[in-house]
Amino acid sequence: MPSGPDAPAYAPLNQAQGRVYFAGDYLGCLDAWQHGAISSARKTVTELHARVLAS
Repeated sequence: MPSGPDAPAYAPLNQAQGRVYFAGDYLGCLDAWQHGAISSARKTVTELHARVLAS
């Protein structure tokens, strides 16, 4: 089973709500760890980058 912000259990929490994106260690299975925060932030920045390139 995948972990981190790509885990299926966290999918609803990690989807953008319009123009609002969330990132943080609490959005994955590695809460309270820097790795969880970095993984979540990287995923969010990648999504924002793709959105900007598509516009």
